[in-house]
Amino acid sequence: MVIKDGRFGPYVTDGETNASLRKGDDVASITDERASELLADRRARGPVKKAAKKAPAKKAAKKAAAKKAPAKKAAAKKS
Repeated sequence: MVIKDGRFGPYVTDGETNASLRKGDDVASITDERASELLADRRARGPVKKAAKKAPAKKAAKKAAAKKAPAKKAAAKKS
């Protein structure tokens, strides 16, 4: 187990699982028991869920095709 100082503060790692140190924990005074306790708690919570991807922006609706004027019917001839 190794204690490292990361971007979001100190954390404990065993090479596979990372667990952040709590506010009450001090880097200099953390024990092996406390480190293994933090790692066990982290494993019990399960893997971190990734944020869902946002739906892509909808494209503008296509313009309706120009409607053709209906063909004129020949008027019925009077006899």
